[in-house]
Amino acid sequence: MVVAGCNVVRITLNDPLTQEDVAFIVPGETTLADVVAKLGTPDSITDSHAGIVATYRFLDMKYSRINFGWLLKPWSPVDPDLIVSRTGFGTDAFELLCNSDWVVTHQSFLRHLSGPRFNPYPF
Repeated sequence: MVVAGCNVVRITLNDPLTQEDVAFIVPGETTLADVVAKLGTPDSITDSHAGIVATYRFLDMKYSRINFGWLLKPWSPVDPDLIVSRTGFGTDAFELLCNSDWVVTHQSFLRHLSGPRFNPYPF
């Protein structure tokens, strides 16, 4: 009975990157062409005063929710939604700064900030 009032969802957009995936990059030696050969085409390439910035965006979201109001459904004329949910929504990114010769000079992961751990709804 409790299982029917809860659900868990996982959404993945692009391939999530980890430290192990980018360990081959050596600043000052690895070119953007080497990175593209291993990781694929970046989502965006923008100009900067120090060269170019290549960005790989990805999302690995987990969402879970329990509707405690579902338990009251047989005894209540109202269908209350007493939901406790947890979401980690936001896009992560991996950025590379390359000089004018297309050689990687800096690399960094950019993580989104998550909100509160649990979000009670409708409160």
